[in-house]
This record gives sequence, structure tokens and C-alpha cells, in this order.
Amino acid sequence: MSFISQLKSNYTEKRANKIKELEMSVNNENGAIKSNDLSPEIISVEKKVSLKSTLTLMSIGKNIEHTFKSLKNNPDFPKTSASNEFIQEFENYAISMNIKSIGYTKVPQEVIFKDKALLYENAIVFTKEIDKNSVDNELPGKAATDLKLYDELGKKTNELADYLRKNGFGAHASHPAIGLVTYPVLAQYAGLGWKGKSNLLITPESGPRQKISAIFTSIENLPFNEDKGHSWIEDYCDTCGKCIKKCPEDAMIEIESADGSKRNKIIAEICRGCNESCTICMKECPFNKRDYTSLKNRFEKNNKGKKNFLN
Repeated sequence: MSFISQLKSNYTEKRANKIKELEMSVNNENGAIKSNDLSPEIISVEKKVSLKSTLTLMSIGKNIEHTFKSLKNNPDFPKTSASNEFIQEFENYAISMNIKSIGYTKVPQEVIFKDKALLYENAIVFTKEIDKNSVDNELPGKAATDLKLYDELGKKTNELADYLRKNGFGAHASHPAIGLVTYPVLAQYAGLGWKGKSNLLITPESGPRQKISAIFTSIENLPFNEDKGHSWIEDYCDTCGKCIKKCPEDAMIEIESADGSKRNKIIAEICRGCNESCTICMKECPFNKRDYTSLKNRFEKNNKGKKNFLN
């Protein structure tokens, strides 16, 4: 191992240990919202990082630490109610940062990763679109671009959390590169889209092409969205399966749950997406190639009269 590689490895290990220590401090907070028996295990796969991406990786690590260190800036007695005017102002501020979509939900414990904890059960969920050209073409530096997207959204999420604090609300940011929750399911609860067979969130605005982050906040009167209008995507995915068929590593398999239902499982150890910014499952997804509404209309027409359709 070269000196530079050793230095990078030592830096990564030191940063990871620090983040783990900060995470545990949240677990020890009174009233922390914790995982339950149904919560998923988090699967960590080491991402291959080129030397030119080292500075971006360092920035990501620094901003992940900030999500925890900034908790000390929360008000001692945070406000729990926000006016409609403030929520609109907050959304406008987020959109000015190129946030693509915003949703709100109460956090179900089963979406919190095992051994993780949140300070608040009210979530604001954000998506940032991934450029379609980057997904559709094997562009040089795609891995570096992927890291920059994580870095940009992480910084914006921290800025938005700081904005909430300055206005008297408690905030706990969740960086897109090291989630405290399973993001696609949280975003699904927030009404932003639906988790597809590839385990990617599919939205009307961006199809499967987005990064996701969240802020957990003391605001209890958020405009929570319980609409399940995107649930038809699950039925569509059951008839499609292109993400499974096109995966070059066979990293997606279908398994049977205890109740007899079938679900998809990603084998993280062989999924190139985690290591090399592979975007084949995004690229081949019909929601990347066609308009959301036209797909829905065609599917609804072809399945008219089927029991439980769109329920």
C-alpha cells in the first residue's frame, strides 16, 4: 500500500470511528426515537474512491460529523408548531438550493436502522435529481460525480437544519451518504413516490434518479402526506423486472418472506452500484425512459378491473 493510500485509509478509519461515537451519543439521549424488532440491518459496503475524489470524501465526512455536532445548537425548548407561511418559506428556501421534491411524514420505527436513533419523530424528506445524461451514459468520472451529489445534498441538508434552528425549531439532519433510516421507504411514507423492485425510490419528477436525505424536527404540525397514489408502482414493478434481468452481476434476487410474499433483495457485496457508481438499474428502468403519467395511464388501462388495483 502506497503512502497516499495508507494516509487515506487511516483518515477514513479515524473519521468513521468518530462518527460512530457521535451516533451513539444520540442513542443515549432521553426521548430518542430508536429502532425496533422489525428494523433493517444497515449494510455497509466500502466505496472505491479515486485519489482525485479524496477531497470530496473528506468533505462528506466533515459534513456527516456536522449533522451530529450541530445538535448542540438546538434550542433548549424548541418550538413544536410552525405557521403555514413559515413552511412555505422553508420550502422556497429548499427549492432555491435545487432540492427537487419535499415531503413530510411521521417516522415509523421500522424504517430506522438497527442501533440507530433519531431525536425527533417528524421528518422532512428531500430529493435531489441525478442528471439523466450521467445515468444513461458511461461518462468518465461518474464515480466522482456520484460522490459530489452526496456532498452537495449533505451540505444543503445541514444548511436547512441550521435554518430551522435559527427559527426556534429543533433539527436533526440525516446525511444522504450515511442514513439513519432506509430512505426510499421513508420517502414513500412522505408521499414522494414508491420504492421499486430495485429498492430505488421512483418519483414522478425524476423516476429512479435521485439522492435522498432528511431532517428530523420538533415541528409536529407538518403537512404530513398519507396519500398512496404512487402505490401502483409496486404492481407495475411486479410485471416488469427489468432491473433484475439487466443487472450484470445478478446482484438482485427475489426471496420469499415469512408470510409467503415475495420481495427483492440486493446482494450488496456484489452490487457494483455501491462500489463503482453503476447505474444500470436506473438506466434500464422504464420510469427513466418514459413519462410517469403516460406509464400510469397505460398500466391502468391494461389492468382495468383487476381486484385491488391502485388500492
